[in-house]
Formats: sequence, C-alpha cells, structure tokens
Amino acid sequence: MGIPGGQIMPLFDALYGQDIETILFRHEQGAIHAAEGYARVSGRPAVVAVTSGPGATNLVTGITDAYMDSTPVVAITGQVVTSVFGRDGFQETDILGVVTPVTKFTYQVKKPSEATSAFKTAYEISIIGRPGPTLIDLPRDIQLAPAPDYEEKIIVNREKFIPPPPDEDKLRLAAKYLIEAKRPVILVGGGVLWSGATPEVLEVSRLLNAPIVSTLPGKTAVPHDYPLYMGPAGMHGRVEADAALANADVILAVGTRFSDRTWGRFKELIENVTSGKLKLIHIDIDKSEIGKNVKPTVGIVGDAKIALRKLIDYIQSGAIQNNRFISWLLNIRKMYDEAMSKIANSTPGFHPWKALKVIRNAAPRNTITVTGVGSHQMWAEIAWDVYEPGSFITSAGLGTMGFCVPAALGAKLADRSRPVLCIDGDGSFQMTMNNLALVRDYNLPIVVTIFDNRALQLVKQWQVYLYKRRIIATEFSPRPDFLKIAEAYDIEGVRPESYEELERVVSRALKNDEPLIVDLIIDSEYDIVLPWVKPGDWLTSVIMPEGMHVQLTYED
Repeated sequence: MGIPGGQIMPLFDALYGQDIETILFRHEQGAIHAAEGYARVSGRPAVVAVTSGPGATNLVTGITDAYMDSTPVVAITGQVVTSVFGRDGFQETDILGVVTPVTKFTYQVKKPSEATSAFKTAYEISIIGRPGPTLIDLPRDIQLAPAPDYEEKIIVNREKFIPPPPDEDKLRLAAKYLIEAKRPVILVGGGVLWSGATPEVLEVSRLLNAPIVSTLPGKTAVPHDYPLYMGPAGMHGRVEADAALANADVILAVGTRFSDRTWGRFKELIENVTSGKLKLIHIDIDKSEIGKNVKPTVGIVGDAKIALRKLIDYIQSGAIQNNRFISWLLNIRKMYDEAMSKIANSTPGFHPWKALKVIRNAAPRNTITVTGVGSHQMWAEIAWDVYEPGSFITSAGLGTMGFCVPAALGAKLADRSRPVLCIDGDGSFQMTMNNLALVRDYNLPIVVTIFDNRALQLVKQWQVYLYKRRIIATEFSPRPDFLKIAEAYDIEGVRPESYEELERVVSRALKNDEPLIVDLIIDSEYDIVLPWVKPGDWLTSVIMPEGMHVQLTYED
C-alpha cells in the first residue's frame, strides 16, 4: 500500500513483475489507515511505502492512530541520498525525529547490508508484545546499491517488548478479591482482542456471575449477545455500563489503559481505591500502563490470555451471587432503550439511533463494521451490536476523522469473503473520500452509509451544551452532493426516504457483495448523542435522554 515518489521509486521499481500486490492509494493518510484496517482483520501488519518529505509526514496521523490503538503496521519511507543529509535537500525531512514518540521502533538504514534485517526487525517488533507501528527510513542511494551477499543484523533488545509470566501470588490475591466480591465487574479493553482472550473473559464472567463492561476499543472483543455484557462505558457509553463501574466493589480491568474517555475523571476512582472501598485489579501486557493513571490494588503484568487462564484456575465455585445488582443494571438498559425508541419514533426523518438498529438488522452477522469519527461513531458505540470478536473497527485513542473509508478498504483487502460496512459522517467522509477510487480499481466492494447532518455534529453538540449555543465553524453548506460523488467513482448511490428502504438497500448490497453509498439525511438539531458524561465529570453525572430518570447509585 502507498504512493510512489522520487525517493522511494527504486523500491517500487524492484516490485515490478514480482508476486507482490501493490495498492495505489490517493493519499498517504488513506494508505496508512487502510493498513490499520488490514491489520485489525488479519492480525498481522500491512506494509506502507511512501516517498520522503510530504509523503512521509502524511503518514504521521495514521502512525499515531495505530500507536494509540495498539495496531501493528510497518511503514517504509524513502529518504534523500546520504550525501545530502542535513543540507535541507529537496523533500528531506527528519521523519525518525517526528515519529519516534509514536512508534515502537524506527531505523534509518545507512548500509545496504542492513536493509533486509531492518525490515525483518520492524515487522517482528510490530507484533511482539503490545502491537504497534514501526518505521524504516530508506535513503535512495541505499535502495540503488547492489544487494550484498550477507545480512548485517540489527541489534535490538526484543526482551523489553515481551511480558514476563504473570505473578502467581498476585493472581491468587486477585482471585481471592474476586471470589469475595459482592459486585464484581470486568472491564475489557482492546488488549483482550489482540491477545485472543475473549473465551477467558467470558469464562471468568460465568464463574463469578460478573457483568462485563468494555472500553470503546474493547467493544469489539465481546459478543454483544452474551447476556452479561453491559456495553461500553464512558463519555458516550451505555448508562448501565457507567453504572456498573461506578458501583462495583471489585473491578478486573484487562488490556486497558484507563483512558479519560472511559472514566470521565479519576478523582472518585482513585479515592475509592485508596480508601479500600474498591479493589482494582489491572492486567496488562505493557508494564508502563500499570499505575500510569490509577494505581491498582493488584497490578499484574502479562499477556491477557495467559494471565486470565491462570486466574481461572484460582477462582473456585462459591463466589457470591449478585443477581440483584445485575437485574438493576439490566433494568437501566431497558429504561434507556425505551426512552430512545420513543424519541426516535417522534423524530422527523431519520434518527441515528434507530437508523443503526435498522442497518444492523440488514447486515449479516459476520459483517466487518468500520466507523469514522464524530457523532455517528458515538451512536455506533451505543447502539451497534457486535456478534463476532474483531468485527468492529474504529479510531478510539486518537479519534481520527477520515478513518472510515480507507480502513474499510483495508479490511476488505484482508478478507474479501466478508461484507464490509463503513458508518461515516459527512465531515469525516469528506476528508478521505478520494480513496473511493480503489473500490472499482481493485474490486473492493464496501457499503458506505453517510450520516449526513451537514455539520461537525459532535463539536456542534459541545457548542450547544458547553458554549451557550455559540455555533461557529461547525456547519456545512449543501455541497457536495454525495450521490454525484458516488457517480463520479462509478458506485451506486441512494438517498433513502424511509427506514424500510434503508434496510432494503443496505441488505441487498451487503449480501450481494456490491458497492453502495447511502446518503442518510439527518436533521442536526435532533442529532444529540445521549447519554453523555461531560468532560471532567464522574460517571454518575451522566446526561440522559429525555424521559429517562434513574438513580445511578446502587443500594444493597
């Protein structure tokens, strides 16, 4: 994947006639997001090759996105010839200096004998331990040099990326706390998916009769038809999920970095842990995450699947049953769904919550769903059901607008047998829509549903609630016409007039593996994503939809 240019041309030339597929994107940002989508579906890195200067710097957003969401990608950037290093040559950029803080490994090749080893090392490091992006900077004269008959090894301390075996004593203590808990809750992060630890999480939940809550990236790690899954928590999480975390007496957090988007603020969490009111058990493959934001009662460094498997051995029958607590949480869910259904049915035109329910009904169970970033993403966090682990892909840590279309293309490249759906917003869509050319160029049929509210709606919502409705620079004109955009890329475009038509067209396209662009007109005045925990508020301070009134403090 990538785009050629002067300083990477020798590498592309070497690919001519080889049995290696090259995918030409329309912008380097699209290529790197596609690599992320490919990696999240396949479980292995894709390689992105671009030229120096602007080609390299156009990757920075995607590399940072991959770093924040622990996604393995390998970037190869061309570089000016070594003889002009430091002389501000044409398109010379210190790309290693730019990306070192947001990569696991970077290396500038200075000798032809290092080139092969550098690539092997970058590929390996991207997937060992906690996954993440790596980058190799390849000067043009090194690319043009004769291939040596030997390989010079790159010396890297790989051990620092490999977690130790989990501490047995800490696992025993964690098991003791969980068995004794009255209201245990399991918090699942994205690390559970990368570790393949979904079966272990479900087994712990069944043993303890404990509800499962997820972060936004952890949403894809748990099948949502599992009866004890309460949904994602946080700023735009489910009310019942926020209530579960706020009222737990023991939390088992696995593969999560304790983001502010999940917790709102840390004051109450830290006070509860410090006072002993809450026992916090944190399992993570990256030791730097243990205690970074919140010091846990028990911190366990290790691979999630291995640690949970050992933890299960220490959890015995006889755990306290917390059926009343779970019933309370499920009743909150029922109240929310009833309130949203009433709101959606009284909203003129399409309501995002109901539209997602309709689209989910139209999509086969194994559909890979990708989102952009904006209000549509938050609605998807709340309302979209995931049935197969790994089938929901979003930009969580960095929140990158423009992610959806290229990441969906990358997902389709990784598995052409499965339908791929991109849920996007009009603002996010316009940032990378030029990559739609690849749909026909490489036969990558994806379905793109554009939640067209002609606004940067999530920012506008903040302006409405936090800035006294001073609306500035968040509303779009009626241009462009997305149906004409679809026509320009030789893709069918529709603008549904009813939920029934929406379900019919999406169902047909996904089941027949046909490309489609759906322009879903939404009135921004009705597109207010609730529930909402305002920035800096605690989880129980959530703003609920109209008609929903519930106390989020549990009473035994």
